[in-house]
Amino acid sequence: MPETISASAMRDRLLSRLKTPPIGDEWLRVLGVPGHRDLLGLIARHNPPSIGALAELAARAQPNVSRALNALVAAGLIEIVSSGRRSIPQITETGAAKALELGLLEAQADVAALESSATDLFAVEATGSVCNAEPSGDTIDGRLTTWFWLISSKEKVAARTECDLNALGLRLLENWWRLLHRRDAPFRLWEFTLEEPSGASYFLAATVLGAKVNLHAHTASGRMLDLEHASRVYAVATFEQHLLDEVLRPLAAHHWLKGRSARRMHALLRRVEDSRGQPAERDFCRTAGALGLAPYDLSDDCAAQIRDLLDLIPDEDVRLDFSSAVLADRLEAGRLWTRHELERFGHRNAMPALMQLRDACTKTHKAPAQPYRHGYALARSAREFLGLAADQPVDGIEGLSKLLGARESIGLSPDAPGALRAFQSFDGDAPTFIVENEGPLSSVFTLARGVGDFVAFGNRVSCVADLYTDRQAVGRAFAAEFMAPRNAVVQMIEEEDQPVSQIADHFGVSVPVVNHQYQNAFN
Repeated sequence: MPETISASAMRDRLLSRLKTPPIGDEWLRVLGVPGHRDLLGLIARHNPPSIGALAELAARAQPNVSRALNALVAAGLIEIVSSGRRSIPQITETGAAKALELGLLEAQADVAALESSATDLFAVEATGSVCNAEPSGDTIDGRLTTWFWLISSKEKVAARTECDLNALGLRLLENWWRLLHRRDAPFRLWEFTLEEPSGASYFLAATVLGAKVNLHAHTASGRMLDLEHASRVYAVATFEQHLLDEVLRPLAAHHWLKGRSARRMHALLRRVEDSRGQPAERDFCRTAGALGLAPYDLSDDCAAQIRDLLDLIPDEDVRLDFSSAVLADRLEAGRLWTRHELERFGHRNAMPALMQLRDACTKTHKAPAQPYRHGYALARSAREFLGLAADQPVDGIEGLSKLLGARESIGLSPDAPGALRAFQSFDGDAPTFIVENEGPLSSVFTLARGVGDFVAFGNRVSCVADLYTDRQAVGRAFAAEFMAPRNAVVQMIEEEDQPVSQIADHFGVSVPVVNHQYQNAFN
């Protein structure tokens, strides 16, 4: 009958081996130091978000902990991942295996908790037993908690999602670049239930608007959850880090701690992290994501088109707006439209006075936090510089062209692909525009949006699109205030009792623009 060895006896045998490590087994020598074993166990059990947090868990001075971590890194048991100003100690596959062998996870043998000690937005917890788990399976039965501030509550509330966390993590990784970089396109993240008497279920979605991402939650019937601004708006980089640090990396570590190595999640996560660390590849992946594509395993033709787009539009903010407007199936059409129409109208549509206008408007002007305020302020400066009276109309495409130095009224182009409406480049030293022909009112408003974009940002290449991103909001606000100043609109409605349709005809804009200007005057 084979000898039965208890877990504690096996651990004692392993520890006795550590006292006389064979040459070449660096991990044996390193883990022969009790303090090193303690740190490995803390990292495996608590997934600390920084070296400082680990030092607090260990009740040791941070310099002392850092020296010990260097030894663990050299032995391949952990790795140090940089995240902004933080350095995060993360267990490796080898480290997880050794932690299991040495019994460093006994404190959580029945319930594998993956929660970070300093989670701000998410926490994941596997509810299945480690001992009874199927090593060959990838399922992680568990709970994802999302913490929200609600307008109606003075405390954070917990939103619970019960699901296969592995499947959720794979879905995030497979759509990573589209989720974070396709603009004005809500991405449904997951369903959750609030800890409240009603127990209502909500869907959480994320919409990228530029450098910011907006979270919004609604029921199946469309009822919205009233989130405080702090729980609703995040910098894209911050939200990305939350997902990595508090959801995906802990899930990958959980597989390792169960003895599951080289899983699909590990491969996808490593590929994403490798791409994030290489500037050229990162730009390629972000552009592919904005086009609605997964950046890996693309056809040669598709990859070549993306590389051409990177050359055509060097500025990332512009490129991601352009890509989100045309998407993958219209990318080639978008490139052909811009090239053909610039060859056709580029010289005629050049506006040399725009450079001087931008210099005058931005010399002392600082961009406010809200995009629409930025656009309004620049439009008022532009009208003042151009000598336009408060109620003076621009006089359509021809009038705006002349104001900005064009030799004649600009030529208009046929329908642009997708949500693209106009494109700005340079003809020599002068900005030039190609504008889709949508009729007199819409076309001049689109041109004014392009003018506002150049005054605000000054890029050699930019676009106007039917997207509701932060950048497009600046152009829309500029165009509305430049074409129909809101103070003049208020006076004409309230003091002169003019009908809205008459005011719209006077300024050469649509009725909705006048209504929008009047309503915004009181917000």
